[in-house]
Amino acid sequence: MAVIKVGFLISYDYEFIKTSLPRVYNEVEEIYFAVDANGLTWSGEPIQIADGFWEWIEEFDTANKIRIYKDNFYVEGLTPIECDTRERNLLGKHMGEADWYVQIDSDEYFVDFPLFVKKLNTFKSAGPVTIGCRVVTLFKALSNGYLFIADSTERLDFATNNPVYEVSRNNISSNEQLSWDDLVLHQSWARKPEDIYFKLHNWGHRDDFNLDSFFNLWNAMDKHNHHVVKDFHPLGSGVWPRLKFVEGNVQQILNSDSVKTIAEPEVILVKRKPLLSRLWKEIKSK
Repeated sequence: MAVIKVGFLISYDYEFIKTSLPRVYNEVEEIYFAVDANGLTWSGEPIQIADGFWEWIEEFDTANKIRIYKDNFYVEGLTPIECDTRERNLLGKHMGEADWYVQIDSDEYFVDFPLFVKKLNTFKSAGPVTIGCRVVTLFKALSNGYLFIADSTERLDFATNNPVYEVSRNNISSNEQLSWDDLVLHQSWARKPEDIYFKLHNWGHRDDFNLDSFFNLWNAMDKHNHHVVKDFHPLGSGVWPRLKFVEGNVQQILNSDSVKTIAEPEVILVKRKPLLSRLWKEIKSK
């Protein structure tokens, strides 16, 4: 059996880990939490992680799998995306020897992580490789469900046997890029307005687009007008074609066929290079 380790970044959206962690906990031997030692975001803003959260972690970790890794992940003079990338590299090194390093953000929920692990255990690679998975992004919470990104080409990198990251958790130039059909529900934007505003000003892509303009767009979306928005990903075209609605809460969506249904595109999509590959080229050219 392959040695598979999972790492999470614990920051302002730490509460989402209560949904993400249980979906992976039983499948791996070690889980690492990277936490800024000074309680700062990648933009240097202070955050407060409630004591009750750590009490929940202690109660949940019945098999003593979780390791807390504290370090200085905010560095003055670095951009948020540089701090993001730096933290993921430090976490990869701290996790020690492994066959596979899986990094999952707190708001990302594998639909079938046991199947993903089974595939990692049987996969043989001749060299450095990065494995990306399909992502369904929840864009906004409404009273009885969520607006989500429909017909999306979005994929994110999750696993690698060579944890040397270049942009966020992507090994774009050094690793072979593989795309698997494993599905991840991403609660990226389905948050309270004040949490979205804080996220926009403190995440890795803070400097990559007009934050206030995008926040105003997000804030205006509802069940009556969401159909008018097309191709609106803030970092590039062809990733977020349109919005649709799905009924239910997150657990109901994850535990039913809804998540598989909404993940299937209803239109023929033009194949494009992954968004982070394009962003990486733009960064390198500056």
